[in-house]
Amino acid sequence: MAIIPFKIDIPDSELLLVQQKLALRRLPHKLTGAQWTESVSNGVTVELVESICSYWQHEYSWREEEARLNEMPQFTTAVHVSGFGELVVHFVHARSSKSTVGVPLLFLHGWPGSFVEVGKALALLNGQGFHVVAPSLPGFAFSSYPDKAGFKLAHHAQAMHGLMLKLGYERYVVQGGDWGGDIAPNIARQFPESVMAMHVNFFNMIEPTFTQKPQYTAFEEQMIARYNHFMKNEMTYCSIQETKPLTLGLGLHDSPIALLSWFLDKILLWSDSSPRVPGGYKWSHTELITWTLLHYFALCGPTTGLAPYAENGESSFWEEIDYLDVPTGISAFKGERWMVPRCWAETKARVVFYAEHSLGGHFAMYEKPDDMVDDIVRFWQVHTASTHFADLSTYVSRHVGNLPLEAHLIVLREKEV
Repeated sequence: MAIIPFKIDIPDSELLLVQQKLALRRLPHKLTGAQWTESVSNGVTVELVESICSYWQHEYSWREEEARLNEMPQFTTAVHVSGFGELVVHFVHARSSKSTVGVPLLFLHGWPGSFVEVGKALALLNGQGFHVVAPSLPGFAFSSYPDKAGFKLAHHAQAMHGLMLKLGYERYVVQGGDWGGDIAPNIARQFPESVMAMHVNFFNMIEPTFTQKPQYTAFEEQMIARYNHFMKNEMTYCSIQETKPLTLGLGLHDSPIALLSWFLDKILLWSDSSPRVPGGYKWSHTELITWTLLHYFALCGPTTGLAPYAENGESSFWEEIDYLDVPTGISAFKGERWMVPRCWAETKARVVFYAEHSLGGHFAMYEKPDDMVDDIVRFWQVHTASTHFADLSTYVSRHVGNLPLEAHLIVLREKEV
C-alpha cells in the first residue's frame, strides 16, 4: 500500500444520527450534585453534561472542526506487524521547511487522546527544524486494528517503527505521553539503532529501593503524593477497561453522550483544568466534543481504544526491564498523575534532561505546547551537545594524544569547523 493523502470526511448520515441521539437524550435530572471539582468522587455532574449536550445540539459544528483538523497534512499507509499482518495506519506528517536536514520526531499519543494533541505544536516544532510524524495508534481514530488477540505495546512499537522506516526515517527522536509514554521506550528497546533520543511526559513506575532515602524537592514531594493518591483512589476506570473493555465499549459505541461523560471524567481530572488550578487550561465545550467524536467516529469505534488496557494489564513497561540506555528527556508537569522524581527515573533510563513545570497536566502537548516544544528543543540541544562533546573527546584521545593544551584547542576548533 502506498502512502495516500487523507482527509477526514464523516458521512452526513453519521452526523444526523448523533443529532438524533442528542435530541432524545435521557439524563437523570432528579439527581443532586455540586459543580464538578476534583473532590467530587461520584464523577461528572448532570449539570455539566447537560450544558455540553445543549451546546452540542444547537451550536457545535463538526464540519467546522473537520475542516480545521484537515488543515493538518494527513495520510494513511499499510505497515506489517509480525504475527498480525498488515495494518492501515493514519498519521499526520508535517515536514519542516527550515532546514533540508531536519530531525524526524515521532509523536505518540495515548487514551483518551488522539493525533489531535499535536495540532497546536506542529508549526512550533516545524519552526525548530523537526519533521513531525503523529500517527493514530492502532485502533484509534482512522487506524485499523488486528482481528486477533495478543496485540501488545511491543506490537504497537513495531507498527510505529515500521511507519517511520516507510517514510524514509531510519533514525529519529520519539516522544510520548500516556500509552505513548510506554510505547516510546518499547521502540527504543527493540530498535536501538534507530532511536537517537527519547522524550516523555509520562513515566509510570513503582518506587525503587534506595539504600538511603533521597532528599526530595517540594515539587517532587507533591508529585509523589499525587501519584499515590491517584493509584489508591482513581484506578477503578483502569480495572474496568482492563477486564471488561467489550462490555463498556458496547455502551460507548452506541451512545455519544456516554462516551462524552466517560471522557469528561478523565480529561478534567488529568489536566490542570479550571477552576481547580488558577491559570490552568480552560477546556471549551467544542474541544471536549471534538475529542469525544474522534473516538466515536473512529474507524473501529471507541472499543479498540480500550484494548491496550486488556492486552497489557496494569504493569508498566518500566517494570519489565532493568535499564534502558537511551538518552532520555523528561518533562514533569504538576498536573500529571503518572510522573516520578528524577532519581526514580534515573534507575531505569539514562536521563540527560529533566524539566519541572508548575502548570500543565496529562495532555501536555495540547495544554502547554509552548512549554513542551521548548523542552524538546532544549533536550535535543543537550543531547546533541553531549554527543558532539563525546565525539570530540574520542577524536582527541585517538588522534591527538598527549599534546599540550594549546594543541588540543586547535584540534577542537578545527573539528568544530
